[in-house]
Amino acid sequence: MFRAMELIKVAALAFALLVALTTVAVAAPDANLEVVLRPVAGAPDGGFGLVKFRQPKDADKIVYLDVWVRDLTAEHSYNLQRATDTNVNDECTGTNWLTLGQGLVPAAITTDERGTGRADLFRNLSTIPLGAEFDIQFRVIDAVTSAVVLESACYHYTVNQ
Repeated sequence: MFRAMELIKVAALAFALLVALTTVAVAAPDANLEVVLRPVAGAPDGGFGLVKFRQPKDADKIVYLDVWVRDLTAEHSYNLQRATDTNVNDECTGTNWLTLGQGLVPAAITTDERGTGRADLFRNLSTIPLGAEFDIQFRVIDAVTSAVVLESACYHYTVNQ
């Protein structure tokens, strides 16, 4: 009887711990996004892109943006931009487009002879409070004409560490 009571206590404790860990894991915001970039209606180049949006869980609040595009104009320059919206409702209405790069210095994505390009960009979020939430959208623009060639859907992001 004593052994059965001990086993029940251990099982109850294990269950409580599992529930606590699951709650923490569910509540923790996702610091990584896989952003798909698709051609805008009427874009002459077509194309496709992907942004791997990564924020390591460390003391720094730096987001790393690994950008890859393909099937754009060969040997040409493009810029990645983002707009945010603090009305978090999965509808990106922000018009505060910011050209991304190496921190505060904008950097181009240059395509090769096949129209494929890559760029390793980053953005420091240290001035934004932890827990701040926003909707975010990305687009790729032609660096010469500023015409939008690729755009993403709307994503939700929470600043964390």
